[in-house]
Amino acid sequence: MARLVKCPYCESQLPKDEAVEYKKRYYHESCFNTWRQEAEHRKELIEYILELYKLEAPTGMMLKQIKEFQEDFKYKLKGIELALRYFYETLGNPVQEGSGIGIVPYVYEDAKKHYIMKMNVKESLKDIEKDVEQKVVVVQSPQFTYQKKVKQIDISSL
Repeated sequence: MARLVKCPYCESQLPKDEAVEYKKRYYHESCFNTWRQEAEHRKELIEYILELYKLEAPTGMMLKQIKEFQEDFKYKLKGIELALRYFYETLGNPVQEGSGIGIVPYVYEDAKKHYIMKMNVKESLKDIEKDVEQKVVVVQSPQFTYQKKVKQIDISSL
């Protein structure tokens, strides 16, 4: 009989031989994949914030805001990143120093709708691309010859 170990992610027991070992800890396979994905999303969010605000490391206020958004609003890390991208890149708003990422709760739902609509458009285009033949049309740009048209003035009529 295999020894039981505790998954640090979901805190339930599982047999050691069915577990995925990572740094001397044992996870369910699904828990491990979820944990790795969250870690990757957190890294991407922080990298984007650093790039956006031109910082070396995120401020304590920003980390606190991320934690609040996750706990209070149940926002996903990738959703926070996409909301920031939507607000600053898509809508073109300027970055304000010292403001942190407090805009996220106000634009999260709009960003969510925007990216869902964007995904739906991409999905519908996949179907269209399969049905339509691609035709390559080469168009030569017209050659312009510039001639100065100078109206001649009849001096005798003046």
